[in-house]
Order: sequence, then C-alpha cells, then structure tokens
Amino acid sequence: MYVTDAHGFLWFLSKDERLGKKALEIFRSCDKGEEIVVVPSIVLLECLYVCEKKRIGFEFREIMLKIQGTFNYPVYPLDEGVVLECQNVDKIAEPHDRIIVATTKLLNAKLITKDAGIINSKLVETVWES
Repeated sequence: MYVTDAHGFLWFLSKDERLGKKALEIFRSCDKGEEIVVVPSIVLLECLYVCEKKRIGFEFREIMLKIQGTFNYPVYPLDEGVVLECQNVDKIAEPHDRIIVATTKLLNAKLITKDAGIINSKLVETVWES
C-alpha cells in the first residue's frame, strides 16, 4: 500500500515527465488493480487549489471521476487519528505535509513523494525513482 502526495498524483494524472520512474510504475500498477494508492483528503484539497489556479491542464472533477467508485484510490479522511499522529511528525513543519506523513504512518504504508524535507526526515519510507 502506498500514500501519495499532491505532486506525485497530479504529475501522474498530467503525464508530467518529472514524475519519478518508481512512482510512475506504482501508479500504473494501481490503475491495473495491482496496488492501492491512498489519497489523503488534504491532497485532494491541494489538487483542487492547483486546478482552480489553472496550473494544470484539467479540471478537478476529472480527478474526482478517476478516484470515485474505485478501490484502488481510496480517500483517507483528516480525522482525529491523523491529527493525533501529527504530534509524532514534528520534524515536518508544513501542516499539509505533516498530515500526509501522519496518514502514511497510520497506514504503515510507503509515501510517493519527491519532497526533500519529508525524505530527509526519514519518518516514513518514500519512493520516487527506481
């Protein structure tokens, strides 16, 4: 099981060449039903923001259509458990990233990210390149 951050998810959906090779493999496997990539609700909010600012070539509803009704891309809520786990990721200053890392820890998953701060924190296992 994997958790994705907004960059990874948006770059996969937009076929952006900056997406890491390993991350691309995971998303493709998820699309085939071979993997599960959890999308924290805060990542959806970040995607909404990017779409509203027209920083990507598609609409937010297209993202929602991709994940709704599938078991491969479950949305994980920002609930009390996530908030409490955020206390244990104090090496990460940015609130959105803390929520994503906390979600990853709660699920005992690997995180799809290129974020150097998260990678260097070593709080969770990360994947990006091969």
